Amino acid sequence: MKSLPLILLLGAAVAFQGCEREIQKEDAAEPGYYEYVLNASAGNSRTRTLYDEDQFFSWQAGDKISVLFHKGSTHKFFTFTAESSGASSRFTGTVQSGYTIGASDGKKWGLYPASDQHAYNVGETLPVNFYQPATVDFTSGGFSANIPLAALGDANDSFVFMPMCSVAKFSFKDIDAQSVTFTVTNTYAHDLSGLFACREGGFVLYWWPHDKGNRSISFTESVSDGKAVFYVPFPGWDSAGFIPSIELKANNGTVLYSATASQGFPASYTSDLGHIIRLPEISCESVTPPDPPTPPGDLTKVTYTESTANFANPERGFYMPRGIRSASENAITTSWMSSQRRAGRSLTLLEYYLTDFMSSDISSAYLKLMENNFKQLRKGGMKCIIRFAYTDNHNGSGPWDATETWVMRHIEQVKPYLQTYSDVIYVLQAGFIGSWGEWYYTTNFGNAGSPNYTARKRVTEALLDAMPTDREVELRTPAFKMRMYSLALKDTLTRATAHDGSTKSRLAGHNDCFLASSTDSGTFGTVTNDRKFWQGDSRYTIMGGETCKVSEYCNCESSGSIPGALSDLENYHWSYLNMDYNTDVLDIWTDGRCYDEIEKRLGYRIVMQEGWFTTSPKAGEDMDIVLKLKNIGFAAPMNPRGAYLVLTDEDGYEIESWPLDSDPRFWMPEYGTITIEKTITLPADVSGQVSLHLNLPDGRDNLAEEPMFSIRLANENMWDADSGYNLLYTFNIAQ
Repeated sequence: MKSLPLILLLGAAVAFQGCEREIQKEDAAEPGYYEYVLNASAGNSRTRTLYDEDQFFSWQAGDKISVLFHKGSTHKFFTFTAESSGASSRFTGTVQSGYTIGASDGKKWGLYPASDQHAYNVGETLPVNFYQPATVDFTSGGFSANIPLAALGDANDSFVFMPMCSVAKFSFKDIDAQSVTFTVTNTYAHDLSGLFACREGGFVLYWWPHDKGNRSISFTESVSDGKAVFYVPFPGWDSAGFIPSIELKANNGTVLYSATASQGFPASYTSDLGHIIRLPEISCESVTPPDPPTPPGDLTKVTYTESTANFANPERGFYMPRGIRSASENAITTSWMSSQRRAGRSLTLLEYYLTDFMSSDISSAYLKLMENNFKQLRKGGMKCIIRFAYTDNHNGSGPWDATETWVMRHIEQVKPYLQTYSDVIYVLQAGFIGSWGEWYYTTNFGNAGSPNYTARKRVTEALLDAMPTDREVELRTPAFKMRMYSLALKDTLTRATAHDGSTKSRLAGHNDCFLASSTDSGTFGTVTNDRKFWQGDSRYTIMGGETCKVSEYCNCESSGSIPGALSDLENYHWSYLNMDYNTDVLDIWTDGRCYDEIEKRLGYRIVMQEGWFTTSPKAGEDMDIVLKLKNIGFAAPMNPRGAYLVLTDEDGYEIESWPLDSDPRFWMPEYGTITIEKTITLPADVSGQVSLHLNLPDGRDNLAEEPMFSIRLANENMWDADSGYNLLYTFNIAQ
């Protein structure tokens, strides 16, 4: 590994040397702003903002940086654009009048790539988004646009931009495939992707995990002459380093190569900023991946077979909607629910239209019908997404919803039912406001061009209060949550703040025009970074909805700059989708051969990979258990759920159970293989053949014993439909 020259660290990287500032108020882009010009020069002649193997940086026309300005105690970043390519470039941007360069504590930050969502407070760190998605795309020729640089200006306004990461280069040969997917997982307790923070350490700036991100990153690359090259960026940490666990898969899913750090890699890599770590080329033809090391102790290994079947699992998947418009309608039936479960579905959307009650109380008959539906769901092993609305059209001049006074009264009326039957409510969509309850065409809450956020927030607070604190409320766009609660990208949920009962942790999202356009027909685009906000937030909150029309964004796979349906479902962690609308989009998925995959991966799909169990266990003694599982779905389970080991005798009767110290709500697809360890003490009075199971029951006591509400693993020959248990291991206990 070639060391980065000291002169590069001190100033040969792209540097602002003696920046000149010009103010041209007459050319301001809008009133109250003036043009601010930076003339930057650098010590090399590269012509792209490229991090190549020679480790040089330079500017390309159109590159954007953000620079910190201040006004008293108020801090703000403004964006500047490079006008030309090369070692020197003129950067221009408009700055709000009254702002001067630098924070009030004297610090003058510059950041690449630019964002107006950077946050800075005196004495604190500077959070910056570092590869938020679990999947990133780099070409083998270098990296563009996403390798972060940071600069801390001195008293003379001179900025030296520093690389904020190192890179590991993985090369493979003898590949018999057209394209391959490479996944790398950091086995240290550090992330490769997520929200990180930049801080000053002497002159050198470095990174460490500020907010939980992804420990695994996947790449897809075409194969040329049997070869593929992958570059893995990883942040610079304070200590420890990078131990890669890698897997290379062919486009048909075949694993071509897999290894861990102990199989040919050094013990660890510490991040030496700006370096490329070049690893030896790996032959997929000659290498047979060895078995993973045996866990400590005398343990027996059991492997499991993954299932390819689609089946019903609670709180996930395609749903069939049901609109309820009058008290004279019949409640849902157990036979209808049985047919839905046989088709692999466990959810329905119940849309309650309160058209007859725009200016009156909801009738007792209508409330009784709602209650009967809830009771039927308990019997039939299904749950509902629920929404209230006043109209199902936006014809004429309305009214499309009730006044705020009546909305609040109706929420008060339905609250007792939502509380009592929340066990069978997966999530409450905010509803009530606007046509279809989608908060757009509205008579009483400000139209789309001028929403009344104050009134909408009051409704949101009432809905949160109407539901127990372990249930979420979905808003129609990320902008509603961001604007009503003054949130920015830096405020996305983290593992530490998720599922804690706070307002922020309980506000989820539903997208009812998924893939309709570049903005999903207005779902995105009203606040900065709203897409990234939902990508981050949906790791810990429920995401679902429906498609609404055919567009170029609906295709299964990516095309050019268009991500494709599968990628968007992964990045936004989708748990449920309407199977009844829009069927034209679903037909595209069927034709593109991804419908079956989407059907199985909506929400979670948990596969047990292997288990390790104490050999020759004895009654009254400890038994060590190590389980390795993987969530290959789009999202984690979202509502509270138990996780238990259950021991049964030969007749299937429970002997004893033990809770696991692992919350299924954090079994993220991004985490790759999840390892759970548990030591149990076997009963002293038991001998002979017994079986050990994994039970993942509903979090509510009244449903915990109902097998239809327990999670079934996606493995062959493990599920017991009568008990709701997943068989792990059958063995004999010796006295």
